Amino acid sequence: MAHTTPRIAIIGAGPAGLMFASILHHNGIPSIVFERDASAVARAQGGTLDLHEHSGQQALHAAGLLDEFRAVMRPGGEAMKIIKKDGTVLFEDDGERGEDETRGGGSKFVKGRPEIDRPALKDLLIASLPADTVRWGSKVVAVSPVPDCEQWDVELKDSPPLAPFDLVVGADGAWSRTRALLTETQPLYSGVTALDVWARDVDAARPDVSAFVGSGSCFLFDKDRALLFQRNGRGSEADARCYACVKTDSAMPLSAEVLLGLEEEKGEGGGEGHKVDWADAQIRETFVDRYFGDWYPEVRRVFLAMDELPVLRPLYMLPVGLRWTSRPGVTLLGDAAHLMTPFAGVGVNVALVDALELAREIIAWVRGAVKADSDAAGLAGVLRRYEEGMFARSSTEAAETEAAMHLQFQEDGGERLIEMVNGGARES
Repeated sequence: MAHTTPRIAIIGAGPAGLMFASILHHNGIPSIVFERDASAVARAQGGTLDLHEHSGQQALHAAGLLDEFRAVMRPGGEAMKIIKKDGTVLFEDDGERGEDETRGGGSKFVKGRPEIDRPALKDLLIASLPADTVRWGSKVVAVSPVPDCEQWDVELKDSPPLAPFDLVVGADGAWSRTRALLTETQPLYSGVTALDVWARDVDAARPDVSAFVGSGSCFLFDKDRALLFQRNGRGSEADARCYACVKTDSAMPLSAEVLLGLEEEKGEGGGEGHKVDWADAQIRETFVDRYFGDWYPEVRRVFLAMDELPVLRPLYMLPVGLRWTSRPGVTLLGDAAHLMTPFAGVGVNVALVDALELAREIIAWVRGAVKADSDAAGLAGVLRRYEEGMFARSSTEAAETEAAMHLQFQEDGGERLIEMVNGGARES
């Protein structure tokens, strides 16, 4: 039996929330996306993403966007170098794939892990939606249950009341406020803090940095240290980015002052670097000397040549295997549900599969294409089925990501990563 289309609110216009809205729209189901940012470019949008054939690309296909993806994906973005701290090259792949390789013998999907810049992915998804779907500058201040029913009120700052929603989907990221409706669990510090720094227009301004990073990524690991370089953007306007990572046993992020040895550790640290000016070249040199002083000269020189937009970023994660008791009318997607560190490169793909699976469940329910016993549970049953599948799938990925983080921050971390890369290649 078909059902009335539910009124759906999505909180957060990141890749997961936008993909969910896009798949629904492609299947004739409207939604509203509330995003506190004033526009898609109101703040930095992050780096490059790889969308896997059997996960992220499946979601794009469900939204009817595979051709658009092919048009904006970054050729050569799969290139990878893995180097030891003494400069020994352990692994190098130029990322070039012929048409037969990328098509996989006529498949509609792109083989392997083709790269796309996060802003390009968001632009692609936004363009697929009606103009009034994403409500920019809409800060959600409260989500509360409507008495005596399974609907929810969404309250916006400086906005008149809205009609109740049948479903509220929290796609509001690591520090999701929607998550509090389902669990009290908050992200934990992973033990890793990264100094994130960029070099803009790298081909013209810093060809030496461009040559070192290559057309994709360049990784170096050692005991409790890592340098993760990546190219962002296409053509002559490409940028380079590096995360200089330090891993400690601290349960809380260390302050910038403690990391730099300017003061003693006092327990909790803000980790935000608010008292330290990372734009100061001498500060960055102190950081490099302290944590990467015995690494080979070229990599230290390249890192110090990258001097734009420096930010200290503590990396957080949600506990592996996080679950909650399902609640009618509200659920989570992506980082809001299963925040992971980036060390297995699967986070966005897991998030996009969340969007795909929840959308599929809702589409089937609206069209009456579910079993009678499942149909009796209504929209609440849809959410339970989605969440049970999401819990199982994301728990596996989160456990593998945590294991990868610990493996890579070892003296032989580069060799361990090669094993992971080769294993992933065999699986795909």
